[in-house]
Amino acid sequence: MTGSIDRARKKRTELVFFALFIPWITLCIISETTLSYSFSKAADYIVWLLKSLILPVSLVLLNLFVISRTDLRRKLLVLISIVLLTAQCFMLTYSDDLLLCICLMIAAMNIDFKKILKVYLFTSLTLVILMTVAASTGMISNIVSHRYGATRYALGTFWCTDYSSRVFFLLLIVLYLYSAKMKLLHWLALASAVLLVYHFTVGKMDLICMMTALLLFFLHELIVNSKKSFALRTKWPRIWGKLAPFFTPVSAVLITCLTLLYSLKSEILLDLNTILSDRLLYGNRAFSEIGITPFGKYVEWIGMGGISDDVLPEGYNFVDASYLNILFSFGIIAAILMIVLLSYIAYHHRRDTRLVIVIALISIQCILAHHFIDIAYNPFWVVFLAKREYNAPSSQPSDAEQPASAIIGTNLQKGE
Repeated sequence: MTGSIDRARKKRTELVFFALFIPWITLCIISETTLSYSFSKAADYIVWLLKSLILPVSLVLLNLFVISRTDLRRKLLVLISIVLLTAQCFMLTYSDDLLLCICLMIAAMNIDFKKILKVYLFTSLTLVILMTVAASTGMISNIVSHRYGATRYALGTFWCTDYSSRVFFLLLIVLYLYSAKMKLLHWLALASAVLLVYHFTVGKMDLICMMTALLLFFLHELIVNSKKSFALRTKWPRIWGKLAPFFTPVSAVLITCLTLLYSLKSEILLDLNTILSDRLLYGNRAFSEIGITPFGKYVEWIGMGGISDDVLPEGYNFVDASYLNILFSFGIIAAILMIVLLSYIAYHHRRDTRLVIVIALISIQCILAHHFIDIAYNPFWVVFLAKREYNAPSSQPSDAEQPASAIIGTNLQKGE
């Protein structure tokens, strides 16, 4: 009887969670499209209030209310420090990206991870299709620029690479959830969709990342389903498991070092800067002009999308690299925290090779894109405390097979 009551309670909790989650994510995504250009000041304020305060706080309170008192005491010891740090950053930076990312992780505690991804996929994909049609038909702004000898379309986003980045994250969700069941026709359809997106956006980095994602997941499915090479089936997940905690910090250190070392005297870095569309130049300039602080500060980013015909506004200073963008906006502590946190997630779930591949690709893509902690693009942060279902061989799974929240609670109970 108790078991059926608990299941009914969990089901009601999930229903309420998704009833709040869907409009929250919808508003987060819409606020990063050119539809927001048509908002009045009152509408813009209402959207911000719902997106940044009412809905995320409601979701967090919902989750903290339904879990047991014992679990609440354990988890709050860890979560309260993160919330306080995020609140401090929010008051200093006047930016809600980090706050919303932390709220999403807390709100997703004990909610099924794959269900969240499926709902996010359906919501985001529906909005992408609607915004694409609206931009193509002139209902909302479709920012157009010319580069690499081609015309580039933003298709409802603030910049063409924002659109390709959104498709990149949606592709990762599709591959993570469904690659094991995909047939050759599905792979070809996804590859065609990627090429079509590139045709309109000319996002070279995203094209490389998306094609790499298709290749890695295709290889993964071939290897794990191979009946001939037992050694390769065994080594493949072990290699990814060993590399799991290093993708994010190595990516962050790499772009930081290249940016700091950038100099007009280095021909190699000059050529690399040209390939990376002046990302090293603007990052290097930001170190001297903006500077870094422990807890972040308000930065007026000039040129964050909305540019047509590649005419940069006066004072353009936008830093695309996620790791550097977080460093300048939210400070040293927040940047280290988020890098370490994603590395922990990758290590903790190292037996889930598909998830490790996803984290590796996100880490690499965010070297040049600024959507690392933007939940309107990247929903994979929810895996930190969300419920995971494993087909464990025994009734007591190892640490790598338990949700992170269970490990945190167990360690605190032990006094670790």
